[in-house]
Amino acid sequence: YRLPLLGVALWLAGCAAPADPTKMVVAPLLTDGNFPPALVKAMCVRGVTGGSGTNPMWVSKVGNEEFKAALTASMEKADLIAPAQGCKYPTDVNLLGLSQPIAGLDMEVTSHANYKVYDAANQPVLQETISAPYTAKFGEHAIAIYRLQKANEGSIRKSISMFLDKLRATKIP
Repeated sequence: YRLPLLGVALWLAGCAAPADPTKMVVAPLLTDGNFPPALVKAMCVRGVTGGSGTNPMWVSKVGNEEFKAALTASMEKADLIAPAQGCKYPTDVNLLGLSQPIAGLDMEVTSHANYKVYDAANQPVLQETISAPYTAKFGEHAIAIYRLQKANEGSIRKSISMFLDKLRATKIP
């Protein structure tokens, strides 16, 4: 298969873009079940570490701020975010890494993230390491750097979704 000349030129120019937080946001479905009442409007995202910025001359990555924005927006949609100064359950995330392909038609990325939710006494109520694979197919975009970006975003979106599922199942005293 011959890539269009423009596609090859863009690939060679190194136009990698960082992950878009809006494409990593999860909108929980009403059928997904309820969250423990203690968590509703009582959580915040305290910090995200381990992410890395994208070098436009290399490959797309997921930065801490992008991950934090997507996680916060997802938790807001789930009605979990506390009003200012009302956070009883701070959440910290460490992005342990992204397993990314070097090349390929279909780009599969697996994100590895450690989520920790603490109570008011700073004791962990949930500690979970989540590995979330996502494949961006060749048909989604002909240019590899954009497929890789889509795979990054899809992997983080899936990770956040799996985290929300773990929260639903968490027993809060």
